[in-house]
Amino acid sequence: MARASSGNDQAEGLTRYATWAARMVVLAAFFDLFMQFPVMAPHARDLGASATLVGVIVAAYSVTNLFGNLGAGFILDRWGRRRPMIIGLAVTALAVLSYAFVRSPEQLLAVRAIHGIGAAALTPGAFAIIGDRAATEQRGRAMALAGALIAIPAVIGPPAAGILRDAWGANAVFLADAAFMVATLIVFVTTTRETWRPSDSRSSAGSAEPPPVLWRSRLLWSAYAAQFAITVGVGVLVTHLPLVLENQGETAARSGISFAVYALVSMLVMASPVGGASDRIGRFIPLLVGLVGVAAGLAVVGLSAGYGGIVIGMAVFGLGYGLVFPAATALVAEATGARRRGTVFGVFYAVYSLGVAVGAAGSGRLAGVFEHLIDLPFFTAAVLALAALPIVATLRFAARSRG
Repeated sequence: MARASSGNDQAEGLTRYATWAARMVVLAAFFDLFMQFPVMAPHARDLGASATLVGVIVAAYSVTNLFGNLGAGFILDRWGRRRPMIIGLAVTALAVLSYAFVRSPEQLLAVRAIHGIGAAALTPGAFAIIGDRAATEQRGRAMALAGALIAIPAVIGPPAAGILRDAWGANAVFLADAAFMVATLIVFVTTTRETWRPSDSRSSAGSAEPPPVLWRSRLLWSAYAAQFAITVGVGVLVTHLPLVLENQGETAARSGISFAVYALVSMLVMASPVGGASDRIGRFIPLLVGLVGVAAGLAVVGLSAGYGGIVIGMAVFGLGYGLVFPAATALVAEATGARRRGTVFGVFYAVYSLGVAVGAAGSGRLAGVFEHLIDLPFFTAAVLALAALPIVATLRFAARSRG
């Protein structure tokens, strides 16, 4: 009996540590993402990629990650949480390490695509584990704590990557990133047990509700439209801004700092009472005002001839992003029942990847065709954000008229 009790206590301890290990996965996954921002486009160009191919390389991660997001929920439900996350961490670490050894743009493109697939299950899996472990009355706080961790790599990752690149080259960034992923993999493997198994849902299989009719939900489509518009802007900034700053003679560290300004402002907006404005005045006013802020920030970046103006533009962009994201996610949460909320959030994050991919590839294409109009990608993304305004407003009024 004592031996059995000891085994049960050990299993319970490992399961309890799963929450902290999942939070570390969230931290590592977003460090991995944000550390690529200031280095991937210049690294692709250093390998001989054209302006168009630079955009395709940067976008490849988001494209494969998009399809991975759509399938991750099914795999995590079919296999449990632990195995897909272990595989994802291992593939991600190997892909990031491989960046240091590629010798052509085509090789970089292939590794970038593999990287996107490998990372697809990490964040959904981590949040699923946290949800499995948290009591119902504490789930919101647990999710908020995990979400707050995203701000740390968003603020620290880009400037750290820029400083490493300036000091020791892009390979130093990739090696540091890979080392962190390996450390996270070791912690995750050694401190967690499975928190959910497919057999857990067999008793309720017959009572599962039908999938939501996504194409009929105007609330969902308004959130998706706003999300797509702002993430196209993110894709343009990630791909094109480092190259513009390099052409102006700025360092990679200063490029990273500009992204940190955007991340810090958006974090402060979401953490302040302003971030909860949609709870008091409704979702759509912050959504619309935020889209205007995103467009204004992109326009300021495009109009700026110096680094100071670019920093101001990134701050304005962060302000708009900080208004749109909480309102859009709240709309998604409210637009369907609890049993299918994972499905609609899976689509939501797929839209995120799609927007970044379109922005990255589109900016590369525009830069390649209109070489003398270096600011055109920023203005194009700003126009798209403004074009989302009537779409979101029309969907909102259509949803209200349906009752």
